[in-house]
Amino acid sequence: MPKHLIRRYLPEPERLIQHPSLRFMSKRLADPSLWHLNRRSAAGAAFWGLWCSMLPMPLQMIPAAGLALLFRVNLPMTIALVWISNPLTLLPLLWLSCWVGTHMLGLPMPSMVELGQWISSLSGDSNTSPSLSRYLAPVALGAVSVGFAMACTGYALMRLFWRWHVTRAWQRRREARATK
Repeated sequence: MPKHLIRRYLPEPERLIQHPSLRFMSKRLADPSLWHLNRRSAAGAAFWGLWCSMLPMPLQMIPAAGLALLFRVNLPMTIALVWISNPLTLLPLLWLSCWVGTHMLGLPMPSMVELGQWISSLSGDSNTSPSLSRYLAPVALGAVSVGFAMACTGYALMRLFWRWHVTRAWQRRREARATK
């Protein structure tokens, strides 16, 4: 596991606890399980980070951090995984969410022009049609559904990866002892 590489780039928990804007949470942030990278905390962080990455809202890191604190999983990994939905991946993820949501609700999929108008209306353009709000429910349902599927997949893959890594380390140690 590249624990040492990851830890090199993470801030020290002690420095975060002493930060003036985070002092009100210093007791919760002092929990060592938020900073350990083990099988349970990595899989939980993958679940909550991926699920929050698909929430159709701004500032997804805030609920992700809250869920990491609540479920005591790796906080930095949870917050890092939220950035899967970044400005470059936002449009494909919105399209996928809309596609899944419209199929789940039995609605017709909007054309790309309609989706473009809907996205521009979200950005504050007032020249768009108000009837485009009909896509809000399919996008929200699709985003939560896709997020849950991504979260479950990420959780399972992290558990499998961790098991593979531990098994490989055992085999290497066994081989090293056999050659002595």
